[in-house]
Order: sequence, then structure tokens, then C-alpha cells
Amino acid sequence: MSLRYKEMKGLKICCLLFFSVSFFEIYAQNINTDTTDTYFRHAIGAGAGYITGYGLSYRYMPSKYGVQLNFAPYHDAELDRYSLGITFIYKLIKNKISSLYLYEGNHYYYNSQLVYTYDPSKTDPTVNRVKTNYFNNGIGFGIEIIIVKRIGLNLMTGYAFYDNFNQVNITGETALYYKF
Repeated sequence: MSLRYKEMKGLKICCLLFFSVSFFEIYAQNINTDTTDTYFRHAIGAGAGYITGYGLSYRYMPSKYGVQLNFAPYHDAELDRYSLGITFIYKLIKNKISSLYLYEGNHYYYNSQLVYTYDPSKTDPTVNRVKTNYFNNGIGFGIEIIIVKRIGLNLMTGYAFYDNFNQVNITGETALYYKF
């Protein structure tokens, strides 16, 4: 086996282990639930990140476990671009002004655009459609800072597999939500 294959296999095992452990119930942790939690399970806003995707965002957090969806479509005659992200969240610590959580994100990106090539010997340009699509996956931790009662700013960081698991690097994500 090559060294690159061993490295990728080890990283995939670490991600799988992290993902599995994060969804087990940890009894030592106690999230303070007050009456406001029942009213703020849903949130809408905007998010941007390499792993969570970018665009309009919806977050559902009924308990310690939650999910976040990001979606940004764009279509015209020359360009089709789509970003779709789904992120799983596990809340570790919560208090009145902030919360700390772990996340595992998945982002699919698709881009199709017309490319014009000009040749001086021809009067019309050559037109080709170039398509690009890839999948990003990553894990990390995030913090939500409650700005006012119903508005939260989320900052996330971690490690990610980019471009269909061909690259590994750090990542950064952000989102702004209105909770209801």
C-alpha cells in the first residue's frame, strides 16, 4: 500500500470514529434547558463555508442533536451553479449568551459555465461548456454567540477533506441566524 493510501485510510477512520462517538449519549454532560428552548428550535439565516456550503440556511435544533441545511442555486443562460450543504450538530455546552458544539459537514458543489475561446484566424469564438463538481467533508467545533435574544452568530473551524477527498486542510465556516 502506498503512503498516501494509508494516510487517507487513517483520516477516514478518524472521521468515522469522531462521527460515531459524537452521537452517543454522554451522561456527564448536562445541557440546561429552560423554557426558551422550546420556542427557538428553528432558525433561518445565511451561512458560508467550505464544508457547510453557502447560501440560505435553515437550522433545526430540537435537543443536543441538530441539523443545518445550506442551499444556493444560480442559473442563467451561461452559468449554472449550485451549493448544497448538510451539517450534523452535537451541542456540548450551552448557557445564556453562547453555546459550544461539534459538527460534521458535507458540501456538494456543482458549476457549469460557457467558456469562450477566441482565435484570431476565425471570426466567431469557439464556445465550450465546462462542468465542475466536487464533494467536501469535514469535522470540527463551533461556537454560537447570542447577539440578542433571537439572533445568533455562529463561528466554526475544523479539518476538512476537499475536492472529493483529494486534499486535507483546515476550514472555517460562519452563519447568522434568526431563531423562532
